[in-house]
Amino acid sequence: MTYDPNVLCQSLQSALVVIDMQNDFVANGGAFSQAGFDVKRYQALEPVIYRMIVTARENKIPIIFVAMTHNDGNDGNGAWKKRRIARKHPNSCREGTWGVEPYGRLHPTKDDVLFYKHRYSAFTNDHFNNYLSAEGIETLVFTGINTNTCVESTIRDAHMKDYHVVLVKDATTCAFKDAYLPSITNIERHFGAVISSGDWLAYYSETGMQKKYEEGFDEGSVESF
Repeated sequence: MTYDPNVLCQSLQSALVVIDMQNDFVANGGAFSQAGFDVKRYQALEPVIYRMIVTARENKIPIIFVAMTHNDGNDGNGAWKKRRIARKHPNSCREGTWGVEPYGRLHPTKDDVLFYKHRYSAFTNDHFNNYLSAEGIETLVFTGINTNTCVESTIRDAHMKDYHVVLVKDATTCAFKDAYLPSITNIERHFGAVISSGDWLAYYSETGMQKKYEEGFDEGSVESF
């Protein structure tokens, strides 16, 4: 059997997933930028993901935003917190701050859904899997950051729970350049399919993709969990 991502995306119920495209990670002046990380690679994803979002909306494909958020309660006092302090990890995405907010044009609208997490995998929020199951979603199309941490962790859990996985390789990147290709290779070998945004857009090229993707959308009241 050929594991055809076109079939996975179009013949099954798919959803577009946007992970952690937030100010603290992506924006100039965010926590990662202030810590000395090169955020230009993150910023370069924004137009790619936005074009996919527009196409998803035109084709009535569900869009799921996933965002990191931290507070004193969910930090805990175990390995997660202690390692981040020891490795001088940027104190990013503190609850209620500008850093948690979506970057650029990557804002959910009233027709989308937003899930918050405080660890790498979106599946640490039980509402995420409950939503997928309730909506009959079978294939998850992944975009966002970081490929080797939050994206791959969510992909691994998705595969373990029997969701099909399609990763869009030019819609994801890593803080460390040497982590990107090994993560892409690992995902393609063991957890799902890897395609380009051009491949994915071509699946829907005959169903209204010609609409100008520079147009904005009304955010409205977004359901979040």
